[in-house]
Amino acid sequence: MTALIAAFAGVLGISVGRYWDTRAESVRWRRDQTTTVYQRFAEQFKAFDEALRVVAFADPSSADYQRLVDQVRTEQFPAWDSALAALWLHGDRDVVLAAVSLDRAIAKLFYDALDRQVGSIEEWRKAGRPARQAFDRFIETARRELRLPAVPVNFYVGAIDPVASEE
Repeated sequence: MTALIAAFAGVLGISVGRYWDTRAESVRWRRDQTTTVYQRFAEQFKAFDEALRVVAFADPSSADYQRLVDQVRTEQFPAWDSALAALWLHGDRDVVLAAVSLDRAIAKLFYDALDRQVGSIEEWRKAGRPARQAFDRFIETARRELRLPAVPVNFYVGAIDPVASEE
């Protein structure tokens, strides 16, 4: 009888331990997946922002201008949309909302660059400020969701600049 109780306790212990390990591994996998998605989205923003800067300062009468615009449309937009879709699937609600806000801001920046509303460095900084601020909000929200401590710096050194203080 004692052997039967010991065997039952052993099987129960293994079952509970296996269940606990599976659950803990699932939680770790989900956190790793979410972190990877947030990192990829941040990387895509930086690449997209730089591509838009190049378009904004390119001469629209040059032979390469349309190629630059097409390159942004065929390379940057799909990569951006893929990163955003992954974030929608794996992200926390508040992080997704911050990402959507950033998506709208960067789309506006793209069309402002095409409409030639950005011609000088100062105009670029002013036009890009909403996107940079939305990016900082995304980073803050993602760090909070990942339970990481807040950092008292912005990703972009110029995110808070003299133009911002004029408003």
